[in-house]
Amino acid sequence: MVKLALYFHNHQPVGNFDHVFESAYQHSYFPLLETLLKYPKIKFGIHNSGPLCEWLLKKHPEYFDYLKEAIKNGQAEILASAYSEPILSLIPPADVIEQIKYFKDYLFKLLGVEPIGLWLTERVWEPGLIPLLHEAGIGYTLIDDTHFLYAGLSDEDLKSYFLTEDNGKILRLFPISMRLRYLIPFHPVEEVRDYLKETDIGTPSALKVLGDDGEKFGVWPGTYNWVYKERWLEKFLEFLTSEEWVETVHLKDVIKKEAPAGRIYIPTASYEEMGEWVLPLKAGRNYIELKRSIDHKYYHLIHGGYFKNFLSRYPEANLMHKRMLYVSKNIKKDISAKLSLWRGQCSCAYWHGIFGGLYLPHLREAVYRNLIEAEMHDIKTGVERFDIDVDGEDELVISTKTLFGIMKLNTGSFIELDVRERRINLLNYLARRPEKYHDLIPQSSEEEGIKSIHEIIRSKGKDLDKYLIYDKYERRFGIEHIFETIPSKEDFYYQKNLGEIVYYELIDYKPFEFIFLNKSLNLKKHIAIDDDTSTITFIYEGLQKNTGVEFSLGIFNPNLKINGKFSLYELQEILEVDSFTIEGDDLKPIKFNIGEKVKLLSYPIETISSSESGFEKIFQGFSILLIFSIRPEIRIEL
Repeated sequence: MVKLALYFHNHQPVGNFDHVFESAYQHSYFPLLETLLKYPKIKFGIHNSGPLCEWLLKKHPEYFDYLKEAIKNGQAEILASAYSEPILSLIPPADVIEQIKYFKDYLFKLLGVEPIGLWLTERVWEPGLIPLLHEAGIGYTLIDDTHFLYAGLSDEDLKSYFLTEDNGKILRLFPISMRLRYLIPFHPVEEVRDYLKETDIGTPSALKVLGDDGEKFGVWPGTYNWVYKERWLEKFLEFLTSEEWVETVHLKDVIKKEAPAGRIYIPTASYEEMGEWVLPLKAGRNYIELKRSIDHKYYHLIHGGYFKNFLSRYPEANLMHKRMLYVSKNIKKDISAKLSLWRGQCSCAYWHGIFGGLYLPHLREAVYRNLIEAEMHDIKTGVERFDIDVDGEDELVISTKTLFGIMKLNTGSFIELDVRERRINLLNYLARRPEKYHDLIPQSSEEEGIKSIHEIIRSKGKDLDKYLIYDKYERRFGIEHIFETIPSKEDFYYQKNLGEIVYYELIDYKPFEFIFLNKSLNLKKHIAIDDDTSTITFIYEGLQKNTGVEFSLGIFNPNLKINGKFSLYELQEILEVDSFTIEGDDLKPIKFNIGEKVKLLSYPIETISSSESGFEKIFQGFSILLIFSIRPEIRIEL
């Protein structure tokens, strides 16, 4: 006898486009549930994240009528999670416990059940989660079988659940079968049956668990036709219904009726693919090469990277994360502010693998929008000096009634600039950096057939390799260059012939004025912030000839132009400019007043990233360089 636990995880991130939610509902969430209900003997578990539940209640409340029917007839077990689907180890412990308790109450009010099982976001496991989940009332969670292999067990050991503990606080762990994740629904039903039959041989009562994304059942490329029109799902459910040697079960019942297989202590891990994605470029390439050169049975001995190192690989993710921690520490503790904070903790924008994640500007925008919204309930003003981004050097953290900024002391420039009224971080750009999948782009082509997205190489545009241009220095808002020769717009785009970046010491500051000095150049830089008008002014003393100031911005409104004429999606060179505006659809103009005639260069910041549907070029913002030989006073109205 094989006991099969089928558990589906449905999620759309905070800030995703409404049409994406709708498409996922029509192609996966609803047809999956509707089809399962046709087979009342089939038991399954299901998790819908908080952001998805919010959307469903607004747009498709009938979904919950179907789900309640599945609960009533004993088919469905509901899993909890933290409300907004955060990576639990990335957020403060108090937020972990509060989010889970809040969502459990939410689900009870919505569906009339109190879940004891938890869907662990991206199966990112750390032993320190045990006491937090215990306190939140969680009895069990699901993690990958790979986690257990890292702890020294074998596939043969993984036919039940295990206990783990922390100082006597117990949690039950179920292993998700990686083999089933790759078989279902991509391979013929006969292959799934054969695998389960192998499990049945020699084991009186073996448990196998599928825990995977519901989007695989209709959203991933090619799967809608395969799963529904070609009836893969119905064939699979008919097989499960007709065979007496396989039984579908709920995990909540398993822990009531059966003893655990033993006690285990799982090291920090996530699923195998995540361990590859998080590795730095060179290590990631070496990891892939090593896996190709050894037998699959040894894979568990080459544990990949640690999830939190996404914060090392991507400074933008780290800055967003530290901004989130700052908000969590300082906001007013009422439920409205907390909900905004929790939405700003939604995991998808903080990392990047085969999905767009961090590379998707609208997801980052949603994080910042919610974090800014959380602060609006009780704005803390003033200037603090401390190492907010945890790089070993202090920054200035500046908060006014209208603005929030983080300023780097070595360049006297901003790395974050939030305009509270707009609810956006104007510096929400992403650097152009190499990724190991860029090696595949010249070979990319359209593929036929039904494959897991882990096996697909596609491009969503032509000649993407031409955009593989990588930044040579960190982007900021307000960094100075001293040129030997004046750069062209092409030089600026490729970051060539840009001379030296000017570095400073902070010599004086008071709310909200800051003075920086470069002694060797005898150059002073004054930055003043006018809280009433959301204006920042850059003033220079002792400025040398042929100097430029660079401003990178992450703004994504359609039809972005300078002075309503020059597109910010193209390279631009504008001569003799003493003022200009950045305009776009539904964008309150951003005004630059310079006071002297300057040369303006600009280019779009474009990255090539991987997504579930292929490689794609993404607009990440733009950079503007003002070149002058006479000292300017740059006044920027935000």
